[in-house]
Amino acid sequence: MQTWTEWQIEIVTALREDLDQFTHYISMDDVDWAAFRPFFLEGRTARSAVDRALERDF
Repeated sequence: MQTWTEWQIEIVTALREDLDQFTHYISMDDVDWAAFRPFFLEGRTARSAVDRALERDF
């Protein structure tokens, strides 16, 4: 099972990949971790959490 820290790193990586056309750099401080924490607790993958946060999982 992933730790919270490992999962956070994957989130930042996924956001960088998805949003690179809009911004050149996303850091750990740029993410609203309180909003992402429930996705982690649900057991979602980082990719699934990013898709849900960006309203891409219908």
